[in-house]
Amino acid sequence: MKVMILSDGVPGHFNQSKGVSQLIAEEINFIEEIKILQPKFFIFRSFIKIFSRYLCKKLNKPKAKIIKSFYKKIDINSYDLIIAAGGNTAAFSAAISMLNDIPNIQLGSPRGIHSNFFNAHLTIERYFETPNNIVVDVTPNLYSPSICKNASDNLSSKNSCLLLMGGNGIAHSYTTNEWKDLLKNIKFFLKKHNSEIVIVTSRRTDSKIEELFRKELFGFYSNKSIWFNLGGKNANLAKLLGNACKVFVTEDSTMMISESISSGKKVTTLYPKNIHAPIRYKKHIQKYIELDLIDSQSISSQLNLELGSDNIEKINLIRDKLRQNILNRVGL
Repeated sequence: MKVMILSDGVPGHFNQSKGVSQLIAEEINFIEEIKILQPKFFIFRSFIKIFSRYLCKKLNKPKAKIIKSFYKKIDINSYDLIIAAGGNTAAFSAAISMLNDIPNIQLGSPRGIHSNFFNAHLTIERYFETPNNIVVDVTPNLYSPSICKNASDNLSSKNSCLLLMGGNGIAHSYTTNEWKDLLKNIKFFLKKHNSEIVIVTSRRTDSKIEELFRKELFGFYSNKSIWFNLGGKNANLAKLLGNACKVFVTEDSTMMISESISSGKKVTTLYPKNIHAPIRYKKHIQKYIELDLIDSQSISSQLNLELGSDNIEKINLIRDKLRQNILNRVGL
């Protein structure tokens, strides 16, 4: 069996596709290849994306051929399954699946394309009353309890915690005072629990805030910490998640949250006072809370440890259920 991961070059989308591929690979052996989807005329990429979605409203083979013609050639014939994520790939995936009678898995909101054009359409909430639309409990990603456990080196203390730290985005704005509250709460937490903490910052972390954390927490944070603005861009997150007994993550990235949850560790998300998140984002977070996969608290509140409790069994059950649903839909 040969599987194509159709990528639009967006790392977050690719990680979701790769996550589904890894999930299936736990039960079925296959060869995987990555193909990059590129429009023939890059300058018209926005028009191509919009018009392709329009053609998918009542997709048939003639329209599918038009959609396919907008993009640079990708040899489809040797593949048995297509996996893709994101709105940039959806129309092309639907088109080539129809033209070549190859089952496809698509991740992400429909953007006007019906789930029936995908054998398995994975979304965080239900869009269509069809079995093709599979609602996921956790957004697929590169991590699982076993992957994180196998990556751990068991060199961290039993009280080791991980802070995945983002920053300001479209939906969330953290003030300097809120970051200072977090600094104060981290110091109190570490002294109270005799813990160590590994801090990983990201592209959203303001360089001045990162510098403030390095200065104020000097002697507190682990030397395994990864500082994005100092060039630390290749963190072995599976290893760090595997070594942590508890994960704290700022609430500005659903991908960081889903990755943390997928480790099976207890996760607390940290939100600011100033939130302008769309309803879909809020539902996403609320779903994780209702499933008892995260605790959500103000970034200014004191931190808790909750030793001896994890979600590993629950995450494994969620993964098993999703895998079986996907395999049933694609006929494997």
